[in-house]
Amino acid sequence: MIPGIDVSHWQGVIDWARVAQSGVKFAFIKATEFPDKRISVFIDQNLKSNINGAVQNKILWGAYHFFRTHIDPVIQARVFCEAVGQFNSLPPVLDLEVAGSKGTQLNEKVQSFVKEVQRITNRRPIIYTSGGFWRSYMMYNRRTDADWAQAYPLWLAQYTSNWPTMVYPWAGWDFWQYADSGKLPGIPGSVDLNWYIGSQEELVNYFINDNRSKTIPLDDSLMRIEDEKKSPQEVQVSQPVMDVQHGLDPFNEEESDDDWIKRYFFSKSSNK
Repeated sequence: MIPGIDVSHWQGVIDWARVAQSGVKFAFIKATEFPDKRISVFIDQNLKSNINGAVQNKILWGAYHFFRTHIDPVIQARVFCEAVGQFNSLPPVLDLEVAGSKGTQLNEKVQSFVKEVQRITNRRPIIYTSGGFWRSYMMYNRRTDADWAQAYPLWLAQYTSNWPTMVYPWAGWDFWQYADSGKLPGIPGSVDLNWYIGSQEELVNYFINDNRSKTIPLDDSLMRIEDEKKSPQEVQVSQPVMDVQHGLDPFNEEESDDDWIKRYFFSKSSNK
């Protein structure tokens, strides 16, 4: 197994050279989140500097989105991908640890997010979650609601000195977050610590060269949006509360979905 970390602005300014010297081989970096009860995106202020630091010190990196249920999952997916740009190292990551819904409804939302990210990036997203959350929320109605997730790599959070417990429907895990209070040179304060279950060569082969994480065929019947031909009226219907109750810029029926996302989310300063 090889060691890694996950970081955000909470770790402050990181000395990535010292992190690399400590033996860290990969890092998951926070990119975006829609804070609870807010409709403006938070882009982590250290996203770009953390990516650049990892790249300059030959640490494999992936970016993650902290998922919320109060914003359309397709909008979240597109804003996430727009903020990060090219995913030219590890695949994109869904961080799933809080929810305002559960069971079948939550599965539909999460699945819509990962499928849209997959469509945009042509990469199979990694799912981060804990066993406690997954069993309580994703399998609330029935276990089979979560069967679709076995097609995606699992990054499991479980803080234990023993081997982590398996989570249905996966047969195992790829990444394991085993501590949330680690200490490393170059990082002020605490940091989450992780293992990848294979070797460096396997990590590169499966997740960089895409021999494992490459896109899988999408089930069109489960896709929230099939392609960019989705009509503006459909998007407008999916976000009526945002446009009407909060007095936001109305959707221009002559502009594409992506243009609207860029205009609304990236032409205004985000809430920190």
